[in-house]
Amino acid sequence: MKPAQNAASACVAVLGGGFDPVHAGHVAIVEIIQSLLKPTQLRIIPTGLSKHKDAFHAEPAHRIAMLSLAFQPLASQTELIIDDQEIKRAEQGIPSYSIDTLKNIRYEFGTAASVVLIIGFDQLQQLQHWKHWEHLLDLAHIVAVTRPGFGPDSIDSLVAYEFEKHAAGITELRNRPFGHTYLYSGLDIDISSTKIREEVRNTNNLKNKLHSVPPVVLDYIQQHHLY
Repeated sequence: MKPAQNAASACVAVLGGGFDPVHAGHVAIVEIIQSLLKPTQLRIIPTGLSKHKDAFHAEPAHRIAMLSLAFQPLASQTELIIDDQEIKRAEQGIPSYSIDTLKNIRYEFGTAASVVLIIGFDQLQQLQHWKHWEHLLDLAHIVAVTRPGFGPDSIDSLVAYEFEKHAAGITELRNRPFGHTYLYSGLDIDISSTKIREEVRNTNNLKNKLHSVPPVVLDYIQQHHLY
């Protein structure tokens, strides 16, 4: 893979996760980031193997297909890539670590591009357990999308210290390559993929009751008898 050309003005927003299934909360996060950062590319990365998750319920091909459907409306505004690098590593029995994924993206875009890792509230609470988490800022910025009322006492003290130490505004994240943090606490959505899977199994007439999944994704789930 060769480094991207004209990467100095590039801003790559990276969102990873199990997406089992992708839901309205994921879409809302990406819409927020798109509005804040105006990235030149949205990079969505489904997890392959992770020591922090049990086995996924949907096959990788289904998770990728659901992501493509969920985020297709945003592709008209920003280049959208569903990146399967972690799934390919999983096929070789290699677990997924964000530090390795960001190294690949950084190599692809070179040293000048802004790379922004987007994480949710639950990921922020577990960040201290991520492999080499303290070196993520050597490769990217980190934006944590949290719930209203979020406070630093909700996360590990060292993580909170690093986030405060490296805090910056959107302009710095957009125009510098890495090294800053930003907390966005305006997402008032509480959706769980686990609860969605339970509702799919236990609910009749899903279209009238399950509003936490984009309709095109719900159609896909029903057509392929997932969950």
